[in-house]
Amino acid sequence: MSSETIPIGEWLVSLRQAANDLLKTSLRFEKNASGEAPERGRKKGASARSTPAAKKKSEPKAPPADAQHGAYIAVLGEANAMHLGITTSPDGCLALARGLLGMRADEELSEKDAVDGVSEVMNIIAGKVKSTMSDRDHSLRLGMPIFMQQPVQLREGLERVQADVMIGPVPCTLMVFRMKQAA
Repeated sequence: MSSETIPIGEWLVSLRQAANDLLKTSLRFEKNASGEAPERGRKKGASARSTPAAKKKSEPKAPPADAQHGAYIAVLGEANAMHLGITTSPDGCLALARGLLGMRADEELSEKDAVDGVSEVMNIIAGKVKSTMSDRDHSLRLGMPIFMQQPVQLREGLERVQADVMIGPVPCTLMVFRMKQAA
C-alpha cells in the first residue's frame, strides 16, 4: 500500500474534530445553574452573554502566546511527519485535566497531575487524528506527548496552522506544524 502526503490544513480539520469528539465523550466539566460550564476568570453572577452582539458565536480568544502551556505529540509516517499541539493558560491546563478526571473546579490538583492530564488529552486527540488519517497513510505512528510551559517558536523552514477553539469552558489553541514541503 502506498502512502500519500496529507495537506497540513486537513490535519487541522481532523484535529478540531478529534478535540470536539473528546469533549463529547471523555471530558466532564461542571455545569452552573443555567446548565453551562462556568467560565474561568469571570466573577460569580457575571453573564457570559451580556450584550446582544455577544450572542453571536464568535471565535474564542486564546491566552497570549507567552502565557500558553501545552502538550505536543509527533505523528510520523512514510509520507507525513507532523506535530500536533494543544495550548492554553495554566488555569486552562488545570481545567482540562480536571475535566478528564471528572473533578469539580474547586478540587485540588497538583501541577504534575495537570501536566499528565493535558498530555493525556493530547495523546487521546492525536490517537483519534491518527485513526482518521491512517486510511491515507497506513504507516502513521504516534510519539510520546511532550508538555511545554512555553509556546513552540516558528522558525525558518517550519510551517504551522492553528485554530483557537473552546474545549468546554477552556479557550485553547490547536496547532499542526511540520517542516515545509519542497516546492
